[in-house]
Amino acid sequence: MRARTMLWLSVGCIVLGGIGTRAFAVTDDMEQNLWTLGHVNGTYDGTATAEYSTADAVSPTHSIHLSLSGGGTSGHDGDTAFAVRQFAGNLLGRRLQVKYNIAQQTDVADDWGGMHGSADVIVSVLDATGTPIGSRTYRLACSDLHEVPYWYAHMGGDAGSPCHKTGITYIGTPDAGGEYEPGAGWRTLDVAPAEDILVDWTSVASIQVKLVVNSCFMHLDTFEVFFDNLNLTPAPATVDIDPNTIDLKSQGKWITAYVTLPEGYDVGDIDISTVQLDGIIAAAWGDDFEDDALMVKFDREAVIAYLKGKSLALPANVTLKVTGMIGDLTFEGSDTIRVIEPPPPKPPKGSKK
Repeated sequence: MRARTMLWLSVGCIVLGGIGTRAFAVTDDMEQNLWTLGHVNGTYDGTATAEYSTADAVSPTHSIHLSLSGGGTSGHDGDTAFAVRQFAGNLLGRRLQVKYNIAQQTDVADDWGGMHGSADVIVSVLDATGTPIGSRTYRLACSDLHEVPYWYAHMGGDAGSPCHKTGITYIGTPDAGGEYEPGAGWRTLDVAPAEDILVDWTSVASIQVKLVVNSCFMHLDTFEVFFDNLNLTPAPATVDIDPNTIDLKSQGKWITAYVTLPEGYDVGDIDISTVQLDGIIAAAWGDDFEDDALMVKFDREAVIAYLKGKSLALPANVTLKVTGMIGDLTFEGSDTIRVIEPPPPKPPKGSKK
């Protein structure tokens, strides 16, 4: 087996190693059955909205719409609207992207004061028992016009401004603590949670992503945010494809790929039924191999037919991609092979053409 080449993948068409320039992401367009939506304070005297939204003037299709407004007259004036889902697996080697649009952020300094509010993405990591062992809050937007800071406690936090809390990663204008005005269109949160959550990642069995709009002491105020397109980059995999050279006239039975995952992932957790070559050819079978690798077999006849269909100018170097699932998350890696088709043999000397 020849030396394997690691392909590290990131978003935004950045390649940190390997061959080619491409960006890969697992995209969830906020399909309804994948998320749990709700709000916390059942006696909130304003309006709490947590819903799925189809295309309109603000959002693309299948967005999540979280909004809080009104309240502030009877003491039941703080609430949290949320959307939450959980993934099996961890975030080692991955980036997280969440697209969001702050449609409205109103702080009316009336007789009741302005509001405290925040829009957050909270990433939590859980162990095998489902117990949270670490988390990070990414604050997308905040408002702190309320004249009585201790009302922030309604949001489940300490007294004080949500724009200047410790232990939170603020996204946006640092001088304003992350505060954003509405109407600026779609923005994207792009972070590497594994760099921000300091835990033993070998103990992480699942991750939770929670989208949150918080408020307290609202009266004439409104906080409205749309979320769309949650992306998790695939786990970078090392892939070695054998043979290194494929003869389009060969008669062998298998093309073999050896897949190695980064530390923190176990190849034994790969669902063989999800493994594909270039997203076209399914693995026929697979098994654990030496050096913590997964050996998967692809039908040679199917691979050759696929390569012939690419109308290559032979001989050619071709990069083939192997993908698959680890729980709810994906892995991806690739290797470059040589494709040849020798010319037909010349007739013996003296024979008639």
